[in-house]
Amino acid sequence: MTKSKRIFYYDVLRAIAIIGIVFCHASIPFVLAGLGNPYFYISAFFDCFRDFSIPIFVMLSGALLLTRKDSLMDFFKKRLSRLLIPFLFWVIIYIIYSSIYIKRSFDLSNAIDIFFGTSGTLGVAFWFIWMIIIAYVGIFIINKIIEFGNEKTEGFDKRFITALTVLSVVYIACSQFGLFNPYSPRLLYFASFLSYIIIGYFIANNDYVGSKVSKNKMVIITLIVSVGLYFYYIFGFVVPKSILANHFVYKGYFNLFILTLSVNVFSLFKYLSRTEPFINMEENALGKALITVSKYSFGIYLCHYLILHILKMNVFKHCFNENSLIFIPLLVVLTLGISLVVLWILDRIPYLNRFSGKS
Repeated sequence: MTKSKRIFYYDVLRAIAIIGIVFCHASIPFVLAGLGNPYFYISAFFDCFRDFSIPIFVMLSGALLLTRKDSLMDFFKKRLSRLLIPFLFWVIIYIIYSSIYIKRSFDLSNAIDIFFGTSGTLGVAFWFIWMIIIAYVGIFIINKIIEFGNEKTEGFDKRFITALTVLSVVYIACSQFGLFNPYSPRLLYFASFLSYIIIGYFIANNDYVGSKVSKNKMVIITLIVSVGLYFYYIFGFVVPKSILANHFVYKGYFNLFILTLSVNVFSLFKYLSRTEPFINMEENALGKALITVSKYSFGIYLCHYLILHILKMNVFKHCFNENSLIFIPLLVVLTLGISLVVLWILDRIPYLNRFSGKS
């Protein structure tokens, strides 16, 4: 049997990222319950998992896909078709559900909004799909430039990626300090995530500090920095700023703080992957569970928001002012469990298995 070429720490990061996104979406009604709610701190803590989860998802795409040699045909077959086929299936499901249970009739405008991931609709999470499509096009263009440059100059790829990484950090810094707005128009917002694509590849494939410091020390350093930054973010920024502004406040993705947090979390698992306990984890129950979640992560992303909506409206609708330390994790566990069961069933039915999003 051929051994899988999967990189285990990538799977762990991808699993953590999708779980973090589900936590965010599960937390929204608890956060909106009000700043006066005694559980607001906990709700905010869970909600902001999104702020490093989305960047990690994007960074993983860069780590896996940059510098690959794909023909235009391979690009459409291997990349875009794997995104679009499951996406179109779930868009139809969301539109049908919204027409029957939310709008009570078919509304073309609502269907279009769901398709494009417009805020305020059941399909709000689908913005990520359009962003990834734009990012994949950017990756294809960068790879073609690298392929052409390597034919002309030896070592072009390393110099080019390093230059792009520096420019990406500068871009995020300029965004933070208001030199321009990367969030509008929408196409620019989507294209801006190329900065995380490039940084993800660079972090995964370069190790200037780790080559001089022991892996155990790097694990401790990145763990302390990651935890410290996140706790400061929640209790030193999000909560006090939200109370002051009287509405929920958080940092955007194109911010040096969020970049530093995301890079540290990514690096933590990169260094953990070199330790014996982490290597051995791949063969135990936890490791296999994380790999399963990783394999179905795209499918989970596509279906989880609908499942969350059903659970919120029918099971948890009276719980949003209750103890979020109990109800948010419970909602997340139920959502992930139902999502995995649905996708597992789809994956075992001929033709429908194309819609499971399994990688």
